[in-house]
Amino acid sequence: MNNFDRGWVLTCFGTAVGAGMLYLPTQVGPGGIWSVILLTLIIFPVTYVSHIGVTRIIASCPKATDFVGAIEHDLGRTVGFTISILYFLSIVTACIGYSTGLTNIIIDSFLVNQLHFVEVSRPLLTFIVLLCMTILLGNARVMVIITSATTFPLIILLFFVSAYLIPHWNLSSFYEPFTIKNFLKYTFLLLPLLVFAMNFSPVCSSLASFYRKEYKSIDEAVEHTDTVIKWTSILLLIFVMFFLLSVCLASTPEMLLGACRTNKDALTTLSSTLSLAYNSPILQYVFPLVAFLAIASSYFGHFEGTRDGLNGIIIQLIAWKNPALKDKLNLGKMKMFSTVALFAMIWFLSVCNLSILTILKILSGPIVAIYAYLMPVVMMKRIPRLRIYRSKWAAFVFVMGICAIVGHYVGKIM
Repeated sequence: MNNFDRGWVLTCFGTAVGAGMLYLPTQVGPGGIWSVILLTLIIFPVTYVSHIGVTRIIASCPKATDFVGAIEHDLGRTVGFTISILYFLSIVTACIGYSTGLTNIIIDSFLVNQLHFVEVSRPLLTFIVLLCMTILLGNARVMVIITSATTFPLIILLFFVSAYLIPHWNLSSFYEPFTIKNFLKYTFLLLPLLVFAMNFSPVCSSLASFYRKEYKSIDEAVEHTDTVIKWTSILLLIFVMFFLLSVCLASTPEMLLGACRTNKDALTTLSSTLSLAYNSPILQYVFPLVAFLAIASSYFGHFEGTRDGLNGIIIQLIAWKNPALKDKLNLGKMKMFSTVALFAMIWFLSVCNLSILTILKILSGPIVAIYAYLMPVVMMKRIPRLRIYRSKWAAFVFVMGICAIVGHYVGKIM
């Protein structure tokens, strides 16, 4: 790998690591540890094949373009517009989950539990947090510096937290009665969240477009994007699944259920519970810090992607019948309008404190499965130029995509 490849691996990793990973453990109920082990064994090929499918569609396009542009090239403007809508919905719902999680961490962990402050007004605190994040987003150079600077320490902190919990592991979950019903139930409930937790498709468009412009040869561009996707998927497998396993074994089902009820992530819940039990300042302060960094780093990338997605939809609608109108649009004013509109919507929904698990399981995860799991498989079977990129794992990835879409509903009725 060259320096570009290494930089992109860190960017992709930072995009994926966020609320999905932190809320995953709260879905592991009694006996769910076997579901975690099964998903650990199969999630790497699913993540790798789905994401190289997305990047290959873009990097192999005859003209240098983004994800929506490549879809329009192969399937037409109507399908491209539909994908724009799905892409926007998947990342805007993630932004709502991230902003809600950030507010809960600051209010319940730092201000109330750690610093013992009187609880601050949720609307005011949420406004301040989102305003600070949005101001940073206004300067692309500052945003890149911050996200790049936090990703590598985040990798180290995640590994430290996962390893630190090993002495607190309780292996009794391996000896609980095993039933097929429970095994299937928690596998289906975990899958949509895991798909979201391992998802870095929002940055795949920029990744593939960069290499498509960087190298004249399509084969060379595809080779580099495949390398970045492979190493990102390996890092996510190691760190996300080690974190999930470690948190599950260090917690009790009652603790995780309590986190689910209070709309908190598993790490913040562990910090308050275990710090009292073991009188450990590391647990009290470092765990919420890791949770905050993980969610904040993902929020930056997802908000930027949400704003670009909204602008793209507006431009497509305005120029639908007259493409020449694209050149007459004031993109600066449009960017300002979309920023203010998204800020207001995300702030309002964050104040409402919607269930983060519900947002990620019912909306974000299934939508990601549609455009990152199902669509590339279908395109590589139907589009002549993409057939050379078909994978032996394609059918398996397609089935897993269907399972991710219906997983929450199937798990609930079992």
